[in-house]
Amino acid sequence: MTRDILELISESLELEINRDEVREIERYIESENDFYVEIDGQEYRFVHDDFIWDIYVDGIKEITEECYLVNDGAKQWWIAIDWEKTAENCYDADGYGHHFSTYDGNEVEWAFDGENYHIFRTN
Repeated sequence: MTRDILELISESLELEINRDEVREIERYIESENDFYVEIDGQEYRFVHDDFIWDIYVDGIKEITEECYLVNDGAKQWWIAIDWEKTAENCYDADGYGHHFSTYDGNEVEWAFDGENYHIFRTN
């Protein structure tokens, strides 16, 4: 797994390698499915492939409710929305990067010991 992380940092992200940061990423990958880490002074979010869709749907729902379903501070409880379809439409338009990467909208997909992660810069 260490080699995969080193390649991600140096080749794909083109950042400086810090062994402590590599060890931190290894620890997170072994125990977490969604986490933030700092790499070379930049924050990245790692989301496991098996969990990203549900996290994405929840995020789309939250943004939609906060931004569009508010009327004088009260949510329009009577509006029924197919959140899966809404998320599919958003994904088709922008992919995951636009939602998860608040920095530049880009996404990197990378495998660590056969486990796929989506990686997004967040600052």
